[in-house]
Amino acid sequence: MLHITARTPTAKLKIRRAMSRLFQAYCYTYLPPKEHEGYKHPFGKRFKRTNFRIRYFDDRFEIDFTALDEAYEQTLALALLKEGLKLGEVRFAETTVSLHQREIPEGALKVKGFVCAAIKNPLTKRKIFLEPGEARHTEIVANHTLQKYETLFGKPYEGTLRITPLWQSPKPQTFWYDKTPYVAWEAKYEIEADASMKRLLLTTGMGSDTMKNLGFLEVV
Repeated sequence: MLHITARTPTAKLKIRRAMSRLFQAYCYTYLPPKEHEGYKHPFGKRFKRTNFRIRYFDDRFEIDFTALDEAYEQTLALALLKEGLKLGEVRFAETTVSLHQREIPEGALKVKGFVCAAIKNPLTKRKIFLEPGEARHTEIVANHTLQKYETLFGKPYEGTLRITPLWQSPKPQTFWYDKTPYVAWEAKYEIEADASMKRLLLTTGMGSDTMKNLGFLEVV
């Protein structure tokens, strides 16, 4: 995992809504074009082999970036060390970079994060974002995960996959990407799966829109 800390010259710049799009564009500047296009499942969905999380403070951003191919993390780390972090017109007064090895725990995996799942209202065609405690949320996330595994590994998943929500925050959080809001609740999950599936989830995230600052899983 690549951990980036970036500090802005002044506090509370109004750039939070743009940060996800800007950082995604930064990643694709250095990664192969295929990562921008994504990998297509026979049913039509496209999946990415990368994931990130941005946390905001007054004048500081903390960014965690993970990739199924660890070479991508090293590529971004070298780019940051050589050229610094450049996100559009945003300039940072201070940037630090570190690489961390994420161990895959044995047994059930307990994680927390903002996992996004939505359905479309058949009348308005608008997205309805689901809460982690809803059975439909778990069903959609599990199906999405199985399709992602098949797409990125080139074979169906044959192990156990059981995703159990343990807790969720009472209020949702809105994540912005290119002026579009995405709503998700922070929640804790217990995941029963084999090592390859747990690695997939820890490096590419869980749920939809994982390259829009969603789906990053923190082991708890």
